[in-house]
Amino acid sequence: MKMHGDPEKRLLEIPEQVYPILPQPWWKSTLNIMQNNRFYVVVLVILIGTGITIAFINRDTTHQQNDITTDNQGWIILKSLGWNTKYAADDQNTYNDGIQQYQSMNNKKSQLHENVNHMKYHHRPTSDDSQELSQRFHPVNNHRRSRALSQNSNSITTTGNNLSYQTTTQTSTSTTSKIATTSGMNTTTNGVEINLTLYIDTIYPYGKSNKAIISANYSFPGPPIEAYEGDILVIRVINQLDVPTTMHWHGLYQTTTPDMDGAVGITQCAIPPKNEMIYKFKAEPAGTAWYHGHLLERYTDGLYGPLIIHQRNEPNQDKYDSEQVLMVADWYNLQAHTQLLPWYLNPNNTDGNEPSPDAIVVNGKFTEALTISVSNSARIRFRIINTAAFSMYTVSIDGLPLHIIELDQVDTLPYTVNSFNINVAQRVSFYIDLSELSLEYTASGNLSTSAVYIRFQAMLSMYPVDILNYIPPYEQQRYPYPTFFNPLYLAILSFNGTNSTPSYTASSTTPALQNTVTPIDTNILAARPFYQNTTGIPNATYYLSLVIAFYTSANGINYAYLNNVSYSSDANYMSMTPAPTQGITSDEYAPLLNQMVTKSNNLGIPSPRIEPGSSLPTVQSDGYGHYLVPYEAVVDIFLNNTDTGEHPFHLHGHKFWIIATSDYPDAEFLYAGNYIQRDTVSVPALGWAKIRYVANKPGAWLFHCHIEWHMSAGLALAFITSPQQLLAEGYTISSDEQKLCQALQKFNKKQNSK
Repeated sequence: MKMHGDPEKRLLEIPEQVYPILPQPWWKSTLNIMQNNRFYVVVLVILIGTGITIAFINRDTTHQQNDITTDNQGWIILKSLGWNTKYAADDQNTYNDGIQQYQSMNNKKSQLHENVNHMKYHHRPTSDDSQELSQRFHPVNNHRRSRALSQNSNSITTTGNNLSYQTTTQTSTSTTSKIATTSGMNTTTNGVEINLTLYIDTIYPYGKSNKAIISANYSFPGPPIEAYEGDILVIRVINQLDVPTTMHWHGLYQTTTPDMDGAVGITQCAIPPKNEMIYKFKAEPAGTAWYHGHLLERYTDGLYGPLIIHQRNEPNQDKYDSEQVLMVADWYNLQAHTQLLPWYLNPNNTDGNEPSPDAIVVNGKFTEALTISVSNSARIRFRIINTAAFSMYTVSIDGLPLHIIELDQVDTLPYTVNSFNINVAQRVSFYIDLSELSLEYTASGNLSTSAVYIRFQAMLSMYPVDILNYIPPYEQQRYPYPTFFNPLYLAILSFNGTNSTPSYTASSTTPALQNTVTPIDTNILAARPFYQNTTGIPNATYYLSLVIAFYTSANGINYAYLNNVSYSSDANYMSMTPAPTQGITSDEYAPLLNQMVTKSNNLGIPSPRIEPGSSLPTVQSDGYGHYLVPYEAVVDIFLNNTDTGEHPFHLHGHKFWIIATSDYPDAEFLYAGNYIQRDTVSVPALGWAKIRYVANKPGAWLFHCHIEWHMSAGLALAFITSPQQLLAEGYTISSDEQKLCQALQKFNKKQNSK
């Protein structure tokens, strides 16, 4: 089954200045002809539509069972892709407003549904549930999810979009759970198994751009995945691309499932085209996570989506009544791997300047195109996820204090700020209370308005050049391709349910508020954990110092280095330096995790040893970026940044305590014994950061800068944690993993023979 987006359809409204005028493609000319012969086209469409309908009803149902049902509120429920997605054609969708999705069955295009909303499991509501469902699951209101109450089977006929289907629906949960209420999630004793499917393919989401998006389930961003902490997620990822891919579940622990982490060359082989992989892992820890591609700069081109893990008793749950997820990202008019990366890693780019973005998108929409209506709720939780390839942002809402309550899946005591910074891959949750709106914006003030702006201000210090001069009309353009970057993104927060716009003109600076603070540093170290650490933080038992640097190699290309090593991996198509010939090798068909099993005593990495400058044993490497860490070691990592840019470093499978940074050195003493934990630390430009983590998960874990360009330039390493413990816990290479690697080898052999 081949499925694709339709480049003819303009799916989102975008400002005219965002894209350059493109040459008229053939399909535009065809469309013009069709518009001049509408009567004949209508007749033709009716005939073709009838044929497609018959073919669709009689199609091969190998992977297309339980397609479409309805519940008693008129929701249409799409199950054919494993989504259990709800949508209603007359609703505005605040997550992906205005998107229309298309799929082709047996290579025949047919419009299947509009306004894809939220990936969720649900039950047929009772009369007692109807009011609650209407409030909680209407797309303009809230993103919390319900779960099936029991297994059931019903034959339902649904008519929509001139197509009629009769099908059988059956839920797939194994334990019961009541629907969430405004006071928080209902408590259950056991998690459930949630089965989902993600199709990875290309779409063309914007009518004025000829750039294809790499998408999950034909939406941009990908559909939200939600679970309760402790649930088991079983996610089938099907690769419809013509190149290999993978999926990483950012922020998830992967305890006892290190092979499910999704890091190509580290924990798995890439998924070759027309193949699939089933990821199965526990939903933990709770909080705001996300999923994204982890190969060939996939997420730069759109392959990402939110992954929200709820607690059954949410901390701070009495502070808010509804939720919104906002994913902020860079937009590039050119493809990341085939067009931008060759320019970046090129001897002609002597300064190593990163590709500058062309725009900012939030939830797939450009500035002033995203409206969030909150007429039914005065207290809203916002989950902000920075999914950019490069940019760092300052976030604020005009006239409202932001009460931070979560940092990278760590709950905090409410910490009230005017604005905050968020670096790539970091997540911040805050709630707002509309009763706290500044008088300046109310009827008694100067700016009486029924809507205010949500601001995402890109931090100009991150860019190596004067990006402001790249805004049209390009008088001082100094870049090999035109950019359209406006560093101030404006979303609209509407109070009255009519999607009204602010009655004032947005200034270029963030309005100041009284009784708030501005966090001292990007990592927000002054925020305090909700759950106080009563047992203390363990003292470090090992040490590792890492120097971050960029300099030109012998081939004239500016690469990134950690302790003078630019990480290379044939599996990741990162071949900056020669691959090791013994010990741990760079092998497309033998991930590091597999090598830990097959040659646990022949990895070629020295054990930790005492070195000058540290009283603790220093973790050692093999000289190729692989570091051997003892089981349950408590490791202090000192990141010394010699670069003029800030770097967000992410550790797979773990959280770590941020002890201090050069922006806030006093934090080490002010918060001793109760440091904040995160999974992504922002290392200040020409500064340092000190973190501590416990190596309590045997396996291979990637530690890397999450700026995509820097990752591709080699700013990464891998922690090899206790091969002996991995074997002692019974880990083996699964037959599915072996088959996946064999399929990749077969694909590559076929490609190389062409």
